Amino acid sequence: MKSALVLLPALFLIGLNSKALAQANQPTAIRKLAPSAFVMVGGTYTGVGSFGSATHRHGGKNVTLTAGADLGFLSFGRFMLGAEVRGSYPLDSGHIVAEKAILGGARMSYETGGLIRPYVDGLFGRGQMNYQDGGYAVGNLLYSQTASNIYDFGGGAEFDIFRQISLKVDVQAQHWNTPVISSGHVWSAQGSVGAAYRFGAGQGPR
Repeated sequence: MKSALVLLPALFLIGLNSKALAQANQPTAIRKLAPSAFVMVGGTYTGVGSFGSATHRHGGKNVTLTAGADLGFLSFGRFMLGAEVRGSYPLDSGHIVAEKAILGGARMSYETGGLIRPYVDGLFGRGQMNYQDGGYAVGNLLYSQTASNIYDFGGGAEFDIFRQISLKVDVQAQHWNTPVISSGHVWSAQGSVGAAYRFGAGQGPR
């Protein structure tokens, strides 16, 4: 999670300075409504099974498919406020726990006028942990599945490739409740890469 928190400010600062990398006569297009959809694949460090042998540390990770949509609806200069919904599903569940979730909330992006569009988001939703290899034993109890509310904070950047298609890099930190950890909660970190499709005129390279 520490690496994710370091990467977010770096991506945002790169986006703020990317205007110098764009053509001087490239127009800035900020729309009142800016819908887009995305799909990504990445790795999730669940935070469960993070101690012990290297096998257990590896088992606490997932390969995750994430898909969702954004709708920008209110602009303040170069800033665009919008809403986001996304769902995540484990393609590889590891050996400890598989996390799947659906989230929604607010998103703020920055239109640099160049080819990089950084953003941050704050999401809330519901998720499920499915414990692998027969369940997760805590004392005399064996957990096979638990559900939790999720608080999610993250962001990333979109790098325009074509007029309507962007490369998307995304990092998220998620707070889950789970009885298998003595504290009763765990932080999960997720890093993903994929593509975003912007509906309408688009803002990428011609």
